Amino acid sequence: MRNLIIFLALAASLAAMEPVVTGEWLVKHAGEKNLVIVDVSAPEAYEEGHIPGARNASIELWRRGVGQHAEVRSAAELQAQMRRLGIGKETEVVVYAHHLDNKDLLRATYVLWAMEYAGFTKTALLDGGLPAYTAAGGKLSATATADGAGSYTVKTDAGMIATLDEVKASQGKVAMIDSRPAHFYFGAEKQGVLKRAGHISGAHSYFWRYNVTPQNRLKPKTELSGMLEKGLGLDKNAPLIVYCTGGLEASMNYFVVHRVLGFKQAKLYDASMKEWGNRDDTPMRVFVWE
Repeated sequence: MRNLIIFLALAASLAAMEPVVTGEWLVKHAGEKNLVIVDVSAPEAYEEGHIPGARNASIELWRRGVGQHAEVRSAAELQAQMRRLGIGKETEVVVYAHHLDNKDLLRATYVLWAMEYAGFTKTALLDGGLPAYTAAGGKLSATATADGAGSYTVKTDAGMIATLDEVKASQGKVAMIDSRPAHFYFGAEKQGVLKRAGHISGAHSYFWRYNVTPQNRLKPKTELSGMLEKGLGLDKNAPLIVYCTGGLEASMNYFVVHRVLGFKQAKLYDASMKEWGNRDDTPMRVFVWE
């Protein structure tokens, strides 16, 4: 009987841990022994008020500069960060951000991607971020949570990253999504951080904000599937590369196609246009909807 109770409790825990959790869910489960809450906003936002027990791990701790672009940090750096957060093999993690209108949400989805790249998949996004938690009655704390002592051992998956050479070889063969606003995709406006305007030939335009409501809540799965699978004709069983300006916007689209819709062969071009659009040997197209 005791074993049955343990099994049912574990099953209930696993069933509750979906890729996306609500503010109500987190209010109910915050404080549970195996749940780690990660706040990815800037330290000053964290200090103003955060979910009790949450540990701060801003985006700079997950990425490093490489020339004109940024890339995910090394396995050793990721492991140190995850252990500091208190993550172990049996841990479940909820990631959230504060100010969703200024791309804070993208920092959350990038950290989720980085954790998966590090081999850890028992993670979820807090839908609607901190505002959703407080709207559900959750209280805030201004007291920083002490570092944890996690034991997680990182095993990175290089297959989750699309490299420059792979993107070059994939043109016309593999579906791609450009996650930036359409005016950058078309080349109607050149981004200041890029030498050239336009997009990678053959890529579809799908702005990352198409995934969320005006209240920064994720749209229903059926609607997301309608836009991406039916609208763009993407095959969840086929390879897919997502990119943007520098990796953050693409991380939201990656989260939707991979974690929510089940695209098993999706990859993120981490360096994205900050690499591609600043070279002279990478073809760009303008004023074409593909």
